[in-house]
Amino acid sequence: MRLLWALSCLFALGLPAYARLFNSISELKNRNYDFVIVGGGTAGSVLASRLSEDRKNKVLVVEAGVDNANVQDIIVPFLGPGAFNSLVDWNFTSTPQVGMMNRTIPLSRGFVLGGSSSINFMAWNRGSNDMWDNFARLSNDSGWSWDSVADYNLKVSRLTPPSDGHNTTGEVIPSAHGNGPVLTSLPGFETELDPKVTDTAKSMSGRFRYNEDINAGDMLGFGFMQNAIGNGERSSAATSYLVPALNRSNLDVVIHSRVTSVRASRPSRNDEPTIDTVEIAQTANGPRVNVTASKEIILSAGVFGTPQILMLSGIGPQEELTKHGIPVVLNSPDVGRHLVDHPLLANYYVVNSNRTFDPVLRDESLIGPLLQQWEANRTGLLVIPAAGNTVSFLKNPPDLFPGFDPSSGPGSGNTEMIFCNGFEPLGATPLPSNGSFMSVITAVVSPTSRGALTLNTTNPFDAPLIDPQLFTTDFDVQTMVQVMKDADTFISGPAWQGYVIEPFVNFANDDERATYARNNSITVNHCVGTARMGPGGVEGGVVDSSLRVKGVKGLWIVDASVYPQIPENHPQAVAYILAERASDLIKASHY
Repeated sequence: MRLLWALSCLFALGLPAYARLFNSISELKNRNYDFVIVGGGTAGSVLASRLSEDRKNKVLVVEAGVDNANVQDIIVPFLGPGAFNSLVDWNFTSTPQVGMMNRTIPLSRGFVLGGSSSINFMAWNRGSNDMWDNFARLSNDSGWSWDSVADYNLKVSRLTPPSDGHNTTGEVIPSAHGNGPVLTSLPGFETELDPKVTDTAKSMSGRFRYNEDINAGDMLGFGFMQNAIGNGERSSAATSYLVPALNRSNLDVVIHSRVTSVRASRPSRNDEPTIDTVEIAQTANGPRVNVTASKEIILSAGVFGTPQILMLSGIGPQEELTKHGIPVVLNSPDVGRHLVDHPLLANYYVVNSNRTFDPVLRDESLIGPLLQQWEANRTGLLVIPAAGNTVSFLKNPPDLFPGFDPSSGPGSGNTEMIFCNGFEPLGATPLPSNGSFMSVITAVVSPTSRGALTLNTTNPFDAPLIDPQLFTTDFDVQTMVQVMKDADTFISGPAWQGYVIEPFVNFANDDERATYARNNSITVNHCVGTARMGPGGVEGGVVDSSLRVKGVKGLWIVDASVYPQIPENHPQAVAYILAERASDLIKASHY
């Protein structure tokens, strides 16, 4: 199936070309814009759309990656994993992780218009009310609170009917959803796991209760996953925000082009230089082109790209810059620091079923009829992500770490479970050649481990050193062990009798579980925090609560690197909401 996913990246669906999309910086007639957006990913696409609404603003988006059009792995939900480790992935790798037996961990990021919204598993989680209120507390800005961003949530997405047209009563609260450009939906293809999960949760209470809508403020409990899918196709930042804006004459988007640094074009008259120039190149040894912004430069290069560009520009920890011989423009100690991600583990069970996805994963020839069905009417297996339809977010039991909870509050979880109808080939464990399986994907969503991103070289085309320090705290390891046991407990209920035969791996005790987790976990690719927002000066964060870079003028950051704490959920919806508010903040600074 991996080969099928890789090959299908080359399959074209015959979508139209874009009028304002350029393949080379040399094709651009302009070298001066009002706004320059570095990165055409999730947040960058939102910014491009909103800032170019005023036709007096000339806007340039500089994207290092490729066009998103005609890539089947991006468009067809079930084939999404084929985008990982492909031409539309940056294909980053961590440094050896001490907490994971010195393994290096693959870290995927979208090298394509739409960024990671074009290659992720499409999970749509707004976040809990606690999470947003915690953002407001940590940034000392009530504008980031749950109530304050409520209108932006409604502005971002629109709940659409599932592809199979089933009645969604009791599966979602429609009033919690808006009428924005990102299309979201409940799963449009039922698996036999779905009623087992919901029936079990509805028969229980406490930690294992049923949650009608995890996007209504309280995320705790079991319920249906909502995904950025509409009409059986992925809905990304590119398709929902960027592409509809490409017919505007005041918006230019150039791909295959990397911003190597940002700088001031003239000496500062005070202690805060005005950053107004981006340097762009298409190859490491190719010519450099300078483009200026008369109003603002906005970094939306992502949790890895943004801090790398900052440090290459002389903005970062002084000791790191000096080590690489980079002149210090601004000593900003938090650049690259506070890196955090969600560790993830696949737990497998042998099941008594002939309706799992395993045959499709083993035999590529079976995908043909499914693809024909999808092409004909956007129905069938391929309309759902390769991950599961049902999800839970849980608190740890109170006695696991008495008095300690690093999550945002009582409505935010410590762990996540996703129920997959087959052997989800995550990590190093290969798909068995026979048998039927269920996977319960577990994750620690309130981790306490913190790492850092540093420069490897001063070549902007070399990847930075990425060290998230996964599983370096006892809380993270023991919380993963707890959710592994929670999975066993949950599937021991009556709905699972006769279905679950046995675990794929048996454990004698928690030490064996912990060792297994260290040996087999990867991440959910949810890294955040490398340019986090905070109050006060540079010692309190890289950007202020308006997302301006502290200590300079003319430079903003709008992407997941500014999150002051990792969301206890899948973070893409948070990025959209962040970018919508940032667009208004940027506009307000010029009117």
